[in-house]
Amino acid sequence: MSVLPQKPRRIWLRSFYGFTPEDDGYIGWTEEDRRDRMLGLIEDGDLFMIYGAVSPETDKAQRNRVIGFLQVEARTIRDIDKSSAAGMQRKKENGWQEKWTYALPVVRAWRVEESILLERIAPETYRPEAGQAIAVWSPPLLQKEIDLALRINVTEVNVFGEPPLSEPASENQPLAVAFHPSRAFPGSFGERSSTYEDGPTQLYLARFNGDGFALLGQPKPQFDQTVLVKIGVSNEVTRRLSELNAGFPPAAKGKWVMEIVSQPFEGHTAAEAAEQAFKDKAEKQLRSLGGEFFQGDRMSAQLIFTTIPGVSRFGR
Repeated sequence: MSVLPQKPRRIWLRSFYGFTPEDDGYIGWTEEDRRDRMLGLIEDGDLFMIYGAVSPETDKAQRNRVIGFLQVEARTIRDIDKSSAAGMQRKKENGWQEKWTYALPVVRAWRVEESILLERIAPETYRPEAGQAIAVWSPPLLQKEIDLALRINVTEVNVFGEPPLSEPASENQPLAVAFHPSRAFPGSFGERSSTYEDGPTQLYLARFNGDGFALLGQPKPQFDQTVLVKIGVSNEVTRRLSELNAGFPPAAKGKWVMEIVSQPFEGHTAAEAAEQAFKDKAEKQLRSLGGEFFQGDRMSAQLIFTTIPGVSRFGR
C-alpha cells in the first residue's frame, strides 16, 4: 500500500546556500513585498522544498541537490525573531546582514542526507535558465512532482525557536510518513518571540471574488459559474483576510472575500476539527485544488459549511 496521502498539501521550491534550521528558524526574503506576496499564497502547514543554490556560497556537494524541507506558518516575522546567535553571526561574517530579513517562521524541518539531483524531483518546475527567478518567486511543484518529493527519505531535525524533538528522530523515512499534509495544521501556542494563547477561533469560508480560472492559469469555460473557495481557521478573521490579499496589487481585479464565518469555537483544536470535517465532505462534492482550496458550485460550498457542527450563528 502506498504511504502517499491522497490529498497532499502544496510544496513550494526555494534555493538556499545551506540547510541550518537548528540555527535559523525562518525562511526569509530580502524584499518585503516578495515576502508579502508569498504570504498571500501559502497556508499554515505548507512545505518548501529546499535545494542547494548553484553558487560559490553553497557546498559543492549540495549544489542543485535537494537538501531539505521546511514547514512554515503563515505570519510575518523578521529574521532576528527566530535566529540563534550563531545564525546571526554567520550572516554578519558573510556580509548578509541585510539579506533575508523579511521572513516567515519555520515550525518543522527535515534534512535530506542522500544526494538527489533537483531535476529528478522537479523536472518541469525547475529549469536551470530560470534559477534566479525561481529563487525570487518560489513556484509550487506540480502534483506529480509532489508525489516524487514525498517519497524522499528524510530525517526530522530541530528548528530554532521551536520545542526540541521529544524523542530521537527516525532516520531515512519517506517524507510522506513523517508529515501528513491532508490533516489540519495545528495551531502554535506557547512562548517564542512573542506569546500565543489558545482561545476563541472561527472557521471561515473565503471566496475569490474574481476570475478564479485565471488565478489558476486556466481558460474560463463559457457560462461557467463555479467559484474558487478556501476553508480555514483564524482567531482574527479580519487580519487573516488582509493577509490573504497582501500578495495582490491594489489595482487587482480579484480579491478574497469572507463568504461565511462561524461562531467562535472554544479553541484551535475544535476549529481545526471542523475544518477537517469540511474538507472530508468537500472532496466528495467539490474539486480539490490541494490544501484548503476547492473549486465548484458556490451554493454547494455554502451548504457544506452550514452542515458542519458548531458553525451556526454566523458572524457575517
